[in-house]
Amino acid sequence: MLCLAGALALAAASCKDEKTVTVQTICVNGLIYEVKTAIYAEEPADAEDEAAFELGLFPTEFTTPPEEEPDFYIGIDMSESLWGKTIDLSEPLDRNTLPWPYLFITAKNGGERITIDYDEDPISEKISHGSLSVTKNGDRFAVKLSVMLSDGQYISADWKGTAKKAEIPE
Repeated sequence: MLCLAGALALAAASCKDEKTVTVQTICVNGLIYEVKTAIYAEEPADAEDEAAFELGLFPTEFTTPPEEEPDFYIGIDMSESLWGKTIDLSEPLDRNTLPWPYLFITAKNGGERITIDYDEDPISEKISHGSLSVTKNGDRFAVKLSVMLSDGQYISADWKGTAKKAEIPE
């Protein structure tokens, strides 16, 4: 009985901690790495699209954005109106007003590349289930991503921290 009480207390404490702990990792098709570098760039609004940002999460330490595409990373490009919301990735974005919200997710694991483009892909056919939540406050971000594609590929990210700002080349 004492062991059961101890196990229940430990489980309750673990559940409480789970809500506040960020594991600082990215995963692409089962390969998991700790995030060592996060780099972002801001994109101004234009006639059709909202203001947005691009965020790259990398397991390698970089002082500047990599010149060539790394072998492993997760990238998120999303418009401002989606920040702070939990997005059901299996549903298309609501596009009833201009400027349109924008979301693009890319991931790479060696030679495997996964892209999810809400402007072009038939999302309901490509994604089995998933969600994304990103908050941004200046250069501070919190990312929770979990998505399973119809073909069995999987991407996840659980990261919170400061990203280095980079300029997008014109």
